Amino acid sequence: MEEEILKLIEKHEKYRRRGINLIASENVLSREALKALHCDLAGRYGSNWYGGSRYAEEIKEKVEELAKKLFNAKYAFITPLSGNICDLAVIFSFTKPFDEIAGIAKEDGGYPLGYEKFDRRFYPLPVKDYVINAEELEKIKKDFPLVLIASSIILFPHPLEAIAKKFRHNIVYDASHVLGLIAGKEFQNPLKYCQAMIGSTHKSFPGPQGGIILTNDSWVAEKLSKYLLFDYDKGIGLVDNPHLNRIASLGIVMEEMLKNGREYAKQTIKNAKYLAKCLDELGVPIKFAEKGYTESHQILLNLGEETFNFFKKLEENHIFIDCIGRIGTAEVTHIGVGEKEMEEIAHMIADVYKGKNVKDKAIKIAKEFYEKFYE
Repeated sequence: MEEEILKLIEKHEKYRRRGINLIASENVLSREALKALHCDLAGRYGSNWYGGSRYAEEIKEKVEELAKKLFNAKYAFITPLSGNICDLAVIFSFTKPFDEIAGIAKEDGGYPLGYEKFDRRFYPLPVKDYVINAEELEKIKKDFPLVLIASSIILFPHPLEAIAKKFRHNIVYDASHVLGLIAGKEFQNPLKYCQAMIGSTHKSFPGPQGGIILTNDSWVAEKLSKYLLFDYDKGIGLVDNPHLNRIASLGIVMEEMLKNGREYAKQTIKNAKYLAKCLDELGVPIKFAEKGYTESHQILLNLGEETFNFFKKLEENHIFIDCIGRIGTAEVTHIGVGEKEMEEIAHMIADVYKGKNVKDKAIKIAKEFYEKFYE
C-alpha cells in the first residue's frame, strides 16, 4: 500500500521551504523544537496516574518555570492546546451565560470569536486605526465582568493604562500575535496593567501550535486552574491531555528566547518597518505611513477590493501572505533574513504588483535561507 500521507507531507515541506513566508500568524520551529514534537512524548500522557512518567513530569515543571522567567510572571499555565482555548478559559472563569463581554469587533481587527455560541453577549469597544480609542472610552457608562483585548490585526500597542483606569478589573490581553515581541521586551508589557495575558505560541513567538496563560494574580490563577488543570474529583475542564511533546517543544523555544529573544524581536520589528517603507516607496499601497507603518511584526496592505487577487498572485510566485492583506516578518526574521534581504523581497512584491513573475527568484531565496536555518 502506498504511503500517500507521507508523500503529501514531503510535498508540503518542499513547497513551503521553497516559498517566502510572510504570513503574520505563522512561524517556523528550530530543529531542536521539531525534534521534541516527534519524540516518544508524542504518545504519552505523563502524569502520576501513569507509570513511567518520571521525566515527563519534570519536563512540565521546568517549562512552567521557564515561562514564568521569560515573561516575569508568578503563575503560568502551559496546558492549553490553542490560543482559542485560552480565550474560552477566561470567558468561563470570569463570566456567566448572557453576560456582556467588552472587546474589539472583528470589523476593527478583533479576534472573530463566536461569543453568542457560548451564550455571551459582545460589546464593541471604540477603535481607531485598529487601536482602542482611549478618549472614546470615557463615553462608556457601564462596567463589564470581562474586558478581552484580542486583536488579529495589531500594528500598534493598545492604551492599556487608560483601559485599566477605566475598567480596573478582569482585563485580559490576548497576546497571540505579539507574544514573541513581548517575550523579547520590544512591545508593551500587558501584565503591568492587565490581570492576565493569554495567547497562542506559534505566531511571532516561534513555538509549536498551542496556548499559554500568564498572571501575577493568585485569585485569577485559582479561577483559571479549574478549567486548565486536570481534576479527577470535580471533573475535567477544557484540557485533559495537554500533549507532552508540544510542551517539551515549547520549553525548548523558551530556552532559545531567553538567549536571543530580544535580538529576534528587535529585528522582527525593524524588518517590518523597513519592508513597509520599501513597498511604499515602490508604489505598493501600505497603510499608516503617517504613523511609521507599524510597531509590531505586521504591516497592512491598502488595496481594498484588490487585496484577495494580489494575495493569490503572490502565492503563485511563492510569496505567502494572508487573504486580508496582513504581511508579517516573524518567520523570515527567525530564519535569518535582515533588512538587506527585506529590500530585495520588497522589490519582488512590487514586481508581482506590476504583473511580473518572480517565482524562480523567490524559490531560490527561500531555499537558501531554510537550508541554512536547518543545517
